[in-house]
Amino acid sequence: MVRRTHKKSRNGCVECKRRHMKCDEKRPICSNCTSSQRHCEFVGPLPLVHGSRSASRELTTASPSVQSQSALSPAQTFQQPNKFTEDAPVNMLHVELLHDLWSDGMNALLSSDTAEKISFQDFLCHGLAAPYLMNELLSLSALHLSIVRPEKRNYYQHHSTQLQNYALNSFNAMSSHITAENTPPIFLFAAILGLHKLCETLVYRDDDFEGFLDRFVQYVRLHHGVRVVVGQGRWETLQQTNLKPFLDFGTKIPPLESTLGPVCQELLDRIKGVGLDDATFRIYQQAVQNVQSVMTIVEGQAPGTDSVNILVAWPILVPREYIDLISERRSEALVIFAYYGALVDTQKDIWLFRDGGEYLVRSISQYLGAHWEEWLRWPCQNLTGTVRAAQEI
Repeated sequence: MVRRTHKKSRNGCVECKRRHMKCDEKRPICSNCTSSQRHCEFVGPLPLVHGSRSASRELTTASPSVQSQSALSPAQTFQQPNKFTEDAPVNMLHVELLHDLWSDGMNALLSSDTAEKISFQDFLCHGLAAPYLMNELLSLSALHLSIVRPEKRNYYQHHSTQLQNYALNSFNAMSSHITAENTPPIFLFAAILGLHKLCETLVYRDDDFEGFLDRFVQYVRLHHGVRVVVGQGRWETLQQTNLKPFLDFGTKIPPLESTLGPVCQELLDRIKGVGLDDATFRIYQQAVQNVQSVMTIVEGQAPGTDSVNILVAWPILVPREYIDLISERRSEALVIFAYYGALVDTQKDIWLFRDGGEYLVRSISQYLGAHWEEWLRWPCQNLTGTVRAAQEI
């Protein structure tokens, strides 16, 4: 009698199929994609767990955020070959990221005033309807964990990059189809992507200031590009949704016509004395006025506003032409950037910024040299965690 055997069907990931390679189907990243650092994606549901005692034991130790006494680290759980990674119906890394987002990561997205009006469930509902937003939320959570758990930095950073790449690809695929229904998740995606990229630029940097400036310019241009897509949507629709508190933030920013304080006025007078052409001076004037808006909020002179939100918004509020001047390494543009860095330094205890502001001020001071020392006196003197009142300067 001939005994028949049934060969297990293995589909493989999308990338391995494209490259005509044999895939070992390790989840969430197969070995081929891990070694080549490619985006790994599986089509269709994960295989079901077979009801076995060993699978149950592995499930209870799958995620250190679910079981604090787990014997397996996240890297072991998702990168070592074992029964759980091959057969698990739930990706426990994503559960861990979602839990972190709910318990801690969302604090960076919401001011205390906004948090009273928008809940985590609101974000989740929008994310479930838009894969690009859900993946970016999880990517931000992975970025957060890579910062607060430095011993596992590379592990979480890798997954953050992978999730964001998927989010951007998914967003690009649908960005030409803006409707009233997808305007809210697109708006949130733009806001969270900007926050993510700013954090990544400030915190994860090499000892190469020129490279840092290039990455900052790239981040701003990417954020602007996504916001252009949002602008093609229906802003009036957002006013009728639970995202209205985010839109209200813009009304709390001091107008550009506001009187400059002594610090920013002195800076603008110095720039005016250089003898620039009118067009360039107007660009710098608006950028300095934007610095004054941030300074007013950070110093607590604008009740009901949030320092984190205005610091994240500043690179988008300044004129696009000003970002071009940073790209050109124009000295006056870098001096204004250093003032922004000193304001970022006031929030160094927040994981989004850490020592990014201090790095910015000190690097610009070193880059420009002694000739610009007087111009940079205020930023350098205010690397103390608190911006002093203008009359103390």
